[in-house]
Amino acid sequence: MTKRTSLLFFGFFILLAGCAEVNYIGQSYEPTTEVELFFDDKLIEQEYTIIGQAIGTGSWGVSNSKIQDKLIQTAKRKGADAIIITGLGKDNISTGEGTSTEETQINATFIRYD
Repeated sequence: MTKRTSLLFFGFFILLAGCAEVNYIGQSYEPTTEVELFFDDKLIEQEYTIIGQAIGTGSWGVSNSKIQDKLIQTAKRKGADAIIITGLGKDNISTGEGTSTEETQINATFIRYD
């Protein structure tokens, strides 16, 4: 591998490693500008409807707060008024050739106030 190819590969890996992603399934509404964040649904004082579920993920080098920010951005785009964080975990993801990388996962429920 040439030096230039090595540098390009390394740069691509750094970009890929630093990304947070969100997988969402549910309904979409007009975008919102503010999204509240809850860790316990008992603290929500208003009536609400669940509009979807999401999993925010990030691999090596991605902080929980970066994944949380990505969840909030997605919730705004989907028209949610709030997010309930329902779980946090780690998983080993196969990268092929017998290697794997650790991935952080944050599970969330998107809601709209009634």
